[in-house]
Amino acid sequence: MVKDTEYYDVLGIDPKATPAEIKKAYRKKAMLTHPDKHPDDPEAQVKFQAVGEAYQVLSDDSLRARYDEFGKEEAIPQQGFEDAAEFFTTIFGGDGFQDWIGEFSMLKNLSKGAEIIGDESEAPATQSDATDVVHHDGKTSKPTKHSDKLTKEQRDRLVEMENERRAEKKKQVEELSKKLDDKIAHYVTAAQNNHLDEFDAKLNQEIEELKLESFGLELLHLIAKIYKTKANNFLMSQKTHGFSKLITGVRDKTKTAKSAWGILSSAMDAQSAMKELEKLDMEKMDDYERAEVEKFITGKVLGTAWVMSKFEAQGKLKEVCDKILTDKNVPTKQRIVKAKALLYIANKFSSAVRSPDEAEDARVFEELILDAQGKRRRTEAKK
Repeated sequence: MVKDTEYYDVLGIDPKATPAEIKKAYRKKAMLTHPDKHPDDPEAQVKFQAVGEAYQVLSDDSLRARYDEFGKEEAIPQQGFEDAAEFFTTIFGGDGFQDWIGEFSMLKNLSKGAEIIGDESEAPATQSDATDVVHHDGKTSKPTKHSDKLTKEQRDRLVEMENERRAEKKKQVEELSKKLDDKIAHYVTAAQNNHLDEFDAKLNQEIEELKLESFGLELLHLIAKIYKTKANNFLMSQKTHGFSKLITGVRDKTKTAKSAWGILSSAMDAQSAMKELEKLDMEKMDDYERAEVEKFITGKVLGTAWVMSKFEAQGKLKEVCDKILTDKNVPTKQRIVKAKALLYIANKFSSAVRSPDEAEDARVFEELILDAQGKRRRTEAKK
């Protein structure tokens, strides 16, 4: 018996709901109550915030236990409740993929870099800016133009940021490699002791939860693709005494270049949409039209963020696989076994699918991107 059911009522679930059921309920309620869908409802933001707070408490085991026993007043996060909009935008796999991909940091670093470059307080003065301008009448005035060059401090901060990024990536790859190596070890032990059913049950349950994350299905398939490619390339190199590496290396670089072009193309598309937005008179639009335009732009921006996040994930996944499969300190026979384990896990991930109901529940941010892409195609079709 729980002391208070308000949070459960907000999400429309039973107090005995499982973590997976809580997550599914949140996705559905968050999408239904999102302010973009209710531009005429002055209470939309309040309702959306209530859904976010309910999930923040019920998705945390310790907070949920305190809430069940003592009620709302004793179940407040240590650092307070997050803004619903910020909490809602924790996307691209959520926390579920931390053990497989780690934390996405490319967008965060881009924003940080933009802040450094755009810091006008540090903008250097040109030669004419260095002193007051003297006019023909003898009067002086302060210069108004700045050079586009970076200051030494800005350059140093950018170098420092890049060094931190590389160090963080290296740390993540190390941690992810250990976690994946542990998973592989569990598979090998299970296979040797004829307990694969137990390994499968645990992995299948994890897949069931991961596929319900925003973009979770795409990330599962992305991981499967990288694992298969790296494992097959390694196994082939053993059969050809390393000769196949010449071919697969060129092929991998080509795919990386295509992924980089995908980022550029998506970013240009989003930038183009923003320029078109600047031409619109938002003040003359009603609340519904304004919400539709904002939703469209959000989809464009999310689309670019998703492409960038996939690119970042691919890089880390490839490095993790290389670390495991090319470690000369491990005998070749053991690395071959590890490659086969990667293929086994990859096949499990690639076979993941969502039911129609699950697809509807999980498509929170995906819907925004799909809408934006659909509108782009319809616009192009009219031209």
